[in-house]
Amino acid sequence: MRVIVVGGGLLGMMTARELSKSGASVRLLEQGHIGRESSWAGGGILSPLYPWNYADSVNALAKWSQQHYPKLVTELIEEGGIDPQWTRSGLLVTANEAEADTLFATATAWARDYGLSCEQQDGRMLHEQEPALVADRGLLFPEVAQIRNPRLIKSLQASCQSRGIELLENSPVSGLLVSGSSVRGVTVGEIKHEADVVVICAGAWSARLLSSMKIEVPIKPLRGQMLMYRTSPGQIRHITLSEGHYVIPRRDGRVLAGSTLEDVGFDKSTTNEALVSLRQSAETLFPCLAEAELEAHWSGLRPESAAGIPYICAAPDVDGLFLNAGHFRNGVVLAPASARLVAELILQQTPILNALDYGFER
Repeated sequence: MRVIVVGGGLLGMMTARELSKSGASVRLLEQGHIGRESSWAGGGILSPLYPWNYADSVNALAKWSQQHYPKLVTELIEEGGIDPQWTRSGLLVTANEAEADTLFATATAWARDYGLSCEQQDGRMLHEQEPALVADRGLLFPEVAQIRNPRLIKSLQASCQSRGIELLENSPVSGLLVSGSSVRGVTVGEIKHEADVVVICAGAWSARLLSSMKIEVPIKPLRGQMLMYRTSPGQIRHITLSEGHYVIPRRDGRVLAGSTLEDVGFDKSTTNEALVSLRQSAETLFPCLAEAELEAHWSGLRPESAAGIPYICAAPDVDGLFLNAGHFRNGVVLAPASARLVAELILQQTPILNALDYGFER
């Protein structure tokens, strides 16, 4: 089987890797540089933010991926020699006093239903867990991990290359090749790339590609801006989430702070307003960050879909055309399960989850 994967982010590379494992011949086409869009720009938290606000279908993908990430990382290190730095740093959730009781009750009930550890923390306990944090109450989810997504991109790229997957950068797909009702490949300018199966994994750009086939899929870009500080390793220990913003400590002392949520189309510029807002949120939680070096400020485009539920399915009316896109803020945590599921659909294997939950008719 010859497969073309359109999109060179985490989802595209994981999908290519899954199909290659089955013996398929896979070529991946990326419009720019491998992994430089939302896969690189995100924070790498291996949990949806406030997962109790998401549909069960999103949490099912997350749970499967969370269980399989440690094995995946071990395989990637063996295949490509690059450690993505999977780290179980735990997640602390805080809230202002007006919202805390309701939020904590909802979160605790959700964790109980999903069989996850969730520990209430008073001010003293929080200080023991996270001395630099300013908060009076919180919830600790000790099992939540993170991954350093730029390193994960490099690790996946090395793995794909070791498996003989052809990775072509600067190859923007301009159209689909179709014969009758079946896909036969794609075009990149005047160049034809023939295949038996095409998988669209192009994130926020997926809707544009499918519109050429008169297939409408409600995926659009939402800009997210982030900051990075440089601190001492261990100064901040946990992923911390408060009032929609988060702080993520890396092993080397770098700390990410995010994120905005802006409906501005495909504009990836950064703004001073976001810089001020993100600094205020992060430095209110962790005053020590006000003394730290602010090292970087960037943005990425999240592929928003209805309720954050991705499309992992066959496209309607075109045999051999599949979609794995629309993961909104959760592409990194949902990627392993999404790649496995779309590969199973292509190979007509028994799916790991109810595929109907991720189709056009859900």
